[in-house]
Amino acid sequence: MNPTISPTPEDRILAGFMGGALGDALGEPVEFLSTENRLNRWGPQGVMEFVYPGQRGHFTDDTQLTLFTAEALILHASTGEPLQITLHKAYMRWLLTQEVPCRLPADDFSSEGFLLDELVLHQRMGPGRTCLTALAQAVDWGIPAINNSKGCGGLMRVAPIGFWAAIHPEHWPLQRTFQVASSAAQLTHGHLCGYLSAGAFAVLLQEIISDTPLNEALAVVMDILSELEETGQNVLSALQQANDLAEKGVNWSAASMLLGKGWVAEEILAISIYLGLTAPDFLTGIRWAANHPGDADSIGAISGQLLGAIWGIQAIPEDWIERLDGKGVIYLLVSQFLNGTQW
Repeated sequence: MNPTISPTPEDRILAGFMGGALGDALGEPVEFLSTENRLNRWGPQGVMEFVYPGQRGHFTDDTQLTLFTAEALILHASTGEPLQITLHKAYMRWLLTQEVPCRLPADDFSSEGFLLDELVLHQRMGPGRTCLTALAQAVDWGIPAINNSKGCGGLMRVAPIGFWAAIHPEHWPLQRTFQVASSAAQLTHGHLCGYLSAGAFAVLLQEIISDTPLNEALAVVMDILSELEETGQNVLSALQQANDLAEKGVNWSAASMLLGKGWVAEEILAISIYLGLTAPDFLTGIRWAANHPGDADSIGAISGQLLGAIWGIQAIPEDWIERLDGKGVIYLLVSQFLNGTQW
């Protein structure tokens, strides 16, 4: 469902960044808890609010890496360095915030960018093992990781590529967006589903920021995956299932079980798309996402990015944003992202 009054692209992009951080923060305390523990803490309704003192929310590595992707795009615009290398360097700066040693010399990347100065990004909030390992073991710039991981660590961070493409359409045809986002994800995730899901998500967001309704944007993405034939079939099937369940009116409780356990990229993307197609409003959508029995913070983050882009910033309750730690960094980054310059 789209808002009655269409938000501007700038409103959608701000909401995509902020919505992802809110969904991430809402799901963060839920991830890894058993069903019994969740019921004991929050009852059958699940987590409905931030749980830290003062009902504050703390986002995780999902949002941290998303912000570093945005930083890379801003730097690329000013330096002209190959984007895949700029992205890789940005992710290596994130690795520094996690205090993980790496093989590549830090002098090659640590002085670039601006996010390293933001202390909120130095918190270690359950970072994904695949991202940590792939970045720590990298021996050259821009080279895909060699592993068979189809986790969501590549998917969760590529939303800014779709946003950037939408505001620079003269340089970003859909196929380029798909390729760049897929390649960005390949820096850490080597399975087809791990990186093709990222490419699909970036294209989806590019279309939505450009005011394309979600069902039409989804059709565009599925056409791109269809052109890959067998290569794109698993991701395509997951998205088709999400669309079918939404069209049939299957409720969230049943659909969340049918769409998979929510620990791999194509399942999380499908779950997020189902929520985008069915959630009656932004807040309901991220609450459903954050209470999924799978990877709750990542489902919350990716769903929040999508729901934010669909609904726009006016649909996000101001008091939720106010209680999000790190909101100031997001506002500053989005301002520079939209202007294409560093602060």
